Amino acid sequence: MSDFRSGRVGVLIGPSAGNGRAFQCETALAGWLSGREVAVCEGRFSGSGAQAGWSRLAAAAAGAGGRAEKARGYLEDLRTSVAAFAAWGADLLVCVGGDGLASYAADAMLASGRRMAMMGIAAGTINAGPIVSIGGEALDSGVLDDLRTESVAAVEVLVDGRHVAYGFNDVVIGDTCLGTMGDRVESLSATAILERGEKLKAAPSGDIATAGFCVLKNGKRLETRQGRPAQAIAAPLGAREFYARAVAGVLCNAPYMEGPAALALFDSVIVAASPPRRGIEDFSAVEQLLFGPGDLVEIRGLAAAGQLIIDGNPYARAGDTVGLKSVPALVDVIKAGR
Repeated sequence: MSDFRSGRVGVLIGPSAGNGRAFQCETALAGWLSGREVAVCEGRFSGSGAQAGWSRLAAAAAGAGGRAEKARGYLEDLRTSVAAFAAWGADLLVCVGGDGLASYAADAMLASGRRMAMMGIAAGTINAGPIVSIGGEALDSGVLDDLRTESVAAVEVLVDGRHVAYGFNDVVIGDTCLGTMGDRVESLSATAILERGEKLKAAPSGDIATAGFCVLKNGKRLETRQGRPAQAIAAPLGAREFYARAVAGVLCNAPYMEGPAALALFDSVIVAASPPRRGIEDFSAVEQLLFGPGDLVEIRGLAAAGQLIIDGNPYARAGDTVGLKSVPALVDVIKAGR
């Protein structure tokens, strides 16, 4: 791994993360990085551009047209920015934003061919993933004087055998994602974001599957009790105390596996801005499937509402078969404390 303590630092600042909270971290971040060789890329991830001493790298611009083009251009801008950091020789990639920005950046970093350590500063909507592990308030404290590196796993998502993205937090099959509107977290239409770059409040659909829904593991079709689940979620599993508790179902076996991940099928929508429909006044049903690095889990028979929300980012499912693979120790993440 490259030297994150003394090497070059590339900084990505989310332009809309948490309704602008990312920009509030910029001055404190500059103070912490004082004396280091730091760069931003020109464009939408450069922050205010007011930090003296930071280099400004050129990156190809994208998304200058209408809303749909801007929706596509966001990801292209990020990829060209990370590629510029890799060519510059960055050793540490700092992402100021939420899980979605960090996930996009990690995928771009892996595609760049240069392995950089990653550090996520929380300024997004949820900030639940393993990359975004340091709060913005820590920049003004002594917390960042004691840092460690941890390798984190992911679930690779494929459609018809083609790589789509890595999910470090979770992969949700549904038609809405969580985002900020005003000062509230809302369920937003994935279609509106993908097609028009627009935040549009929407109720999550539970009709993600057709009558032909099925799950295969390593080519073998598995029997499911839910013929048409309302939501499906896959995630890498860390060795947390929670997973050793039998109430977690089959997930309690995860600490005894190498590089575990899981796919869960639910009878109601779990990831939503509103309270759960099931599981408080009545029982909520879930089916769980464990898989490891050598396995391929495939999901077929998804309906139009069965799109892909990967670490909070919507992706159009341009194909019939969704593939899932567990990838351990994929990215080196900088975390505070021991």
